[in-house]
Amino acid sequence: MLHTIFSLMRCTLRQSGLISLLGLFWMLGACSPTLNWRDVEIDPQTRAQFPCRPEHAERPLVLAGVPVRAEMRACEAGGLSWSATVLDVGDPTRLTAVLRESRLSLATRLQGREESVLPAQINGMTPNEEARRVVIVGKTGEGRPARAEAVFVVRGLQVFQFVVMAQRGAPVQWAESADEFLRSVRWPG
Repeated sequence: MLHTIFSLMRCTLRQSGLISLLGLFWMLGACSPTLNWRDVEIDPQTRAQFPCRPEHAERPLVLAGVPVRAEMRACEAGGLSWSATVLDVGDPTRLTAVLRESRLSLATRLQGREESVLPAQINGMTPNEEARRVVIVGKTGEGRPARAEAVFVVRGLQVFQFVVMAQRGAPVQWAESADEFLRSVRWPG
């Protein structure tokens, strides 16, 4: 909410150069933020900040030879795609393989490579040696250059994948917004 107010104020100041209460209210209608951040429930125990209203989809998948149910929330805003996917693995001995395959699958779908790979850490996650924050450089299905920033982590018997994808022409400050999204994931306790 505070981020939205500051965005509106910056936009108002750019457009009017005036700081008056009347001018602010007048400009609010003409200057809506591209990224309208909101708190979204990913599952009953997981929340994250999305810059748009995500749609919900579910489907069965097979990852690392394991059938999993994938539940995704995704939307597009500011020239970027934003998504959170939960994979219900069910078998604790298969979590690491599914986590690794989930990450490599994104690179394959983007016909790309991992440009940066760092350990991921989110308060409340289940420790796993394959938990990663990555930057993947590749192409969309239409062959346009794409860049994804993503976090892959485990919590209990679930694998979580949070992704922000940009295509050519995305705003320069997209990395800051991606970071805000990827750092917004929260679990209780």
